[in-house]
Amino acid sequence: MTERPLTLEELLEHPQVRQTISKGEIEKIHDGCQEDAAQTSDPLYIRILSGIGAWFAALFVIMFLSLARLIESGISSIIIGILFFIVAIIVVRASKATFLSQLTLAMAIAGNILVLFGPTEISRHISISTLVIIQAVVCVIIYPLFPNAIYRYLAPILLALLATAWIVEKQPPHFIHILIGAETLLFGILILQKKRPASLLPLIYSAATMLPATLLFMNLTQIHLWRIKFQTPLWISSTLIAAAIIYLFINLAGGIKRLREPWLILAIGSSVLLGIFTTPGILVAIGLLALGYNYDDRILSGLAYLFLPVFLIMYYYALNVDLVYKSWILAGSGLILLAVRWIADRFLRPEKESI
Repeated sequence: MTERPLTLEELLEHPQVRQTISKGEIEKIHDGCQEDAAQTSDPLYIRILSGIGAWFAALFVIMFLSLARLIESGISSIIIGILFFIVAIIVVRASKATFLSQLTLAMAIAGNILVLFGPTEISRHISISTLVIIQAVVCVIIYPLFPNAIYRYLAPILLALLATAWIVEKQPPHFIHILIGAETLLFGILILQKKRPASLLPLIYSAATMLPATLLFMNLTQIHLWRIKFQTPLWISSTLIAAAIIYLFINLAGGIKRLREPWLILAIGSSVLLGIFTTPGILVAIGLLALGYNYDDRILSGLAYLFLPVFLIMYYYALNVDLVYKSWILAGSGLILLAVRWIADRFLRPEKESI
C-alpha cells in the first residue's frame, strides 16, 4: 500500500520543516501560492485573444441593443451598462466555468462602454475630462468587485487613454509629464511592495504597459509623423524616470547600505548617462528588463523587449546629427545596455523573487 503524498500545507506544518524554515519564509510561500492560484492557467496568448474577443463581443452586443431600440437615450445606456456590471459580477462569482468567464468579460466591457457612452448622449458638449472622472470611478468600484484579470488589466489602460486624449484636446503639454509621473509612481508602489494582494497583479501589468506607451506617444508628438505637436521638453520626464530607475536599482540591491558596491555605482552612473543622452522610454525599458530578471517575470521582460527596440529606433530617427555621429552614439548606447543586462543577470537574478 502506497502512502498518500503530502500536501503543501502538511509539508509546511511538518516539525522538521518548521525548524528549518522561519515563520516569515512560510508566510511568503503561502502568499506566493495564493498569487499563483489567483492567476488563470490559460497561456498568455489565450488571455490576449480572450481580451480581443471580448472587445468584439461587447461591440456586437451594443450593436444588437441599439438595433433592438433598447438604447434610445443616454439614461437607458447608463442603466443597461450598470445592469451588465451587476450581472457580470454575480455570474463570475457564482461560477468559474471558462465559457461564463468569457461571457462576463464581454458583459463587463460592454457595460463600461455604455456607462461612458451614456453621458455623451445626454450632453453633446460633455468634455473628455468628465469621461476621465467617470472611468476613474468605474475602475475604483468595479476593479475589486469583478475578479477578471483581463478586465482589471484593460480598464486602467482605458483610463490612461482618456487622460491622454484630454491632454491632446486641451493642449496643456506639460500635463503629459504629470501623467507619466503618476504612472511611474503607481507602478513603483505596486511592484516594490513586499506583500500585496494577488488581485493587484493585473494592475501591475497594466501600469507596466501604460508607462512606456505614454512615453512612446510623447515621443511621437516630438517628430513630424503626427499633426499633434507638444512644445514640451523631454528632459522633465527623463529626470523623473532616471531618479525612479536609480531608486529601483538601490531597492533591488538591498538598500542604501549597498551603495558602495561597484556594480551598483556602475548601474547608477549608466542610468544618469542614459537619462542625459537618450529618451526616457529607453530608461523605462531598462527598468522593466531589470525587474523581469529580478522577479523572473516573462511578461515584464516581454514588455521590455517589445518597447526597447522601438525607443531605440525613435531615438536614432530623431537625432539631428550626421550618420557617423549616430553610429558612435548607437555603439555607446549598446555598450551601456549590454553592461546593464550583465549587471541584472549577474547580481539581480540570484536574488529573484516572485511578484
